[in-house]
Amino acid sequence: MSDPALPSIRRRLAASLLWISLLASGLTGLMIWKVIGHEIDEQVDQKLTESAEIIHNLLPTLPANGNVIAGTPGDEEYEEHLIWQVVDSATGRALIRSHNAPEQALQKTVSHELADSADRHWRLITIDFKKSPDRFLLVAQNTEERDEAYSAAILYAALISLLAGLVSTLLLSWQFHRELEPLARLSEQVKTYDPLRPDTLPRAATRAELQPIEQAIHELGQRLAQRVISERAFTSHAAHALRTPVAGIDAQLAIALREAPEALRPRLIRARQAASRLSRVMQALLAMFRSGMDPQRQTIRLSELLQPLSFNELQIDIRNDEALSADPDLLTAALLNLLDNAQRHQARQVQLILARDAGWTRLRLHDDGAGCPPERLQQLRQALARQDYGTDSGLKGLGLILADLVMRAHGGRMELPQVEQGFCVDLNWPST
Repeated sequence: MSDPALPSIRRRLAASLLWISLLASGLTGLMIWKVIGHEIDEQVDQKLTESAEIIHNLLPTLPANGNVIAGTPGDEEYEEHLIWQVVDSATGRALIRSHNAPEQALQKTVSHELADSADRHWRLITIDFKKSPDRFLLVAQNTEERDEAYSAAILYAALISLLAGLVSTLLLSWQFHRELEPLARLSEQVKTYDPLRPDTLPRAATRAELQPIEQAIHELGQRLAQRVISERAFTSHAAHALRTPVAGIDAQLAIALREAPEALRPRLIRARQAASRLSRVMQALLAMFRSGMDPQRQTIRLSELLQPLSFNELQIDIRNDEALSADPDLLTAALLNLLDNAQRHQARQVQLILARDAGWTRLRLHDDGAGCPPERLQQLRQALARQDYGTDSGLKGLGLILADLVMRAHGGRMELPQVEQGFCVDLNWPST
């Protein structure tokens, strides 16, 4: 499982794509507001000018003396998009007006350009009558209608831009997901890759960028496989080669012990104990490398594992000797070394307590030996958590290291709880 604290390529791309889309939509909306707004203003002004010219040509020629009574709108209600007035230049009075035009003249003088009324409610244009220079035509459009047209155009354009950005974001997100799928598949294949099993090698990369990664994984796997094979062959051979001489040494020491004078017996006893310990270590290594650290689970009992083994004067008390599921060779190797550790630290009795909890099996080894100071115990815990098995880690000897490796091979863990007396090791692994 990936560390949630690390940045995700997928999340970073999705966030970048979202922000880029929002920024692009904002910039597009701003351009639409400026460009389309300007074009709409020009089109509406042009329409107003053309309408004024048409109305000017359709109105009858007014008398030159200019005393004309202002027209009255009809009774029919209809919608006017433009209004017009004929204004007396001298008095500034509206002589004739359209249906919805105000009674007061919107402008009392002639201007030769488009302008806004004094109250900013109208956009208007004025045109002189050549035959009646004392009067002029005023045509106006309500600015609310102009703003409505402007807002509608901006709104629709912005919605289309936003929709296009959303569709583009979804399509790009889908494409990103497709392009990252080969990387996810490669990651899953690497999880199950075993350099000693060529059939688990990741399949041919479907993207050119993944080919160097796959090639590097292949080469690294080959080097690891060769190293593991060499180390297994050497260790297995060494264990086999040493087991017979060690057994011969033990036999010779047993004969010498019977024939030796009393003064030499303590030294011979110590020598035989050392040879016995060396024999157990060889057995553990042989069992461990014969299985290759791949657990071959069987249903076994602790008493069956320990029955053929000899631990001299160490008393082993098995509690709850129920059947358990584990690799007998690996578990025997771990127990041999842990019990040997207990003997070397002046233990006289070891309790093996088997328990099960929530699908896990726990085997506790608690001896009555010299124990371990809290500072030293904490140092051992930290080294095991880091899997630091080097000479500077504080892990001296094979016992704890081998037991930790066996538990990790079973998918479990080894813990070192604090106890009041002696030393305690908890072996935890899944029950199935």
